[in-house]
Amino acid sequence: MEAKSTDRQTKNIDSEDIVRDVSEFVGSEFRRSDFGDKRLSDRLKKIAVDLGSAPSKSIPEASGDWASTKAVYRFTDNPKVNRMEILSSHQEEIKSRLDGSSLDEILCVSDTTHLTYPSPLSIEGLGDIGYSKTDFGGVLVHSTIGIDPNSGRTIGVLDQQVLIQDQSQEPTATYDTNGKEEPTELRNEQEKWIRGAKRADEVPPEDIRAIHVMDRGADDFDHFLDLKEKDVGYVIRANQNRSIKTTSGEKDHLLDWSKEMPEIGQTKIQIQQKKGRKARTADLSVQTGSCELLPPNDSDRTETVDINLVRIVEIREDDDAMEWVLVTTEPVEDLDDALEVMEYYQLRWRIEEWHKVLKTGCKIEELKHEKWERIEVLLGIYSVIAWKVMELRDMARGNSEHDISHILTETQMRVLEKKYPELKEKQGKEYAIAVAKLGGYLDRSSDPPPGRTVIWRGFKKVKSWAEGYELLSS
Repeated sequence: MEAKSTDRQTKNIDSEDIVRDVSEFVGSEFRRSDFGDKRLSDRLKKIAVDLGSAPSKSIPEASGDWASTKAVYRFTDNPKVNRMEILSSHQEEIKSRLDGSSLDEILCVSDTTHLTYPSPLSIEGLGDIGYSKTDFGGVLVHSTIGIDPNSGRTIGVLDQQVLIQDQSQEPTATYDTNGKEEPTELRNEQEKWIRGAKRADEVPPEDIRAIHVMDRGADDFDHFLDLKEKDVGYVIRANQNRSIKTTSGEKDHLLDWSKEMPEIGQTKIQIQQKKGRKARTADLSVQTGSCELLPPNDSDRTETVDINLVRIVEIREDDDAMEWVLVTTEPVEDLDDALEVMEYYQLRWRIEEWHKVLKTGCKIEELKHEKWERIEVLLGIYSVIAWKVMELRDMARGNSEHDISHILTETQMRVLEKKYPELKEKQGKEYAIAVAKLGGYLDRSSDPPPGRTVIWRGFKKVKSWAEGYELLSS
């Protein structure tokens, strides 16, 4: 959506404008969808607007009436409709926004989460969850989101794989559901990292370099080789004490040898409270080095992989002391280089936040349908809605470069200005703060930036007001 002119406050808006603006809010991400039937594309935009207006409610509540509810079910049941095409439209919008931007690099952050559903719901098509038989079924969702390395802003969903596991198989079979097409069997769960990286690389324009940021699950030698062949960057937390060759030609093991690397400086970070861990300021030692990864003994590979290492360890005697060993393609010549690698890895938490919005905000695990195929279609829509909520929260924190018209519709800005007249001619951050205030944020000088919960509550309220404006004007 293009930025509106500054005289929008005095512009008369008729009911057709309002309907268009509401559709543009979420629907613009799906305008490139192609199911071979324009009616299905139009229906997708309508459903996205309805669900985005009340993401935490059930489908009947969000749809508003029984006719609209049945339309959602018919849409999700249509064999032409699948999650991959829904996200493909969103990814084309990402590419369009990045094309011609000032970015020369993008972080591709990947992670996996479980979606679990109690078996009494009898949802057809779920897989096994956990390592033993339980009363729950579910799926693994492996996603990659784009991050602006300069601002930390979430750019969108670059890839998503839904993995169905069958634990009755030996070894456990893992399948990518591949939309509504025939599932694709993966050789092992680690292969999802390779596939996800390949798909994510196709989204940014060619002049923007991808740097993949991944946790310990991605520490796989075949994955390192694959990334080497693609000539892309990465920052991956080491998980295995792999065989290496040092620059002096000696053989060693990665985790052991990293402890002997020279310290190039120290830094501090804030560690947040989590699961019994107290919040604290951590003093960190930073070490760097370079070596070659050697193929595993049981592998028929002969190639090696040149890597750089950054080891960050907390300076204190404690079992809970923080320690990261990061394998990277990025330079580590000095402390500034090493800290940049560390900052890239720290941005991995953004995908964890996105998972929380998807689960607690959109309540994707509370959807009640007879078939997983229906939920999977809705997962594609809710994945984009969750990204939009994070965008608005980032703007409230002053971390987003987006114009507010990319986040709020014309009508939503108008109703906010009615509530807060001082907003006129203000920047995006002030509008986002106003949304948070509607959700209960006090906006005192001593308050921290608003979180996703108050943003979510306020966002639902302003959307309801905008819809009320539409009804009164029609």
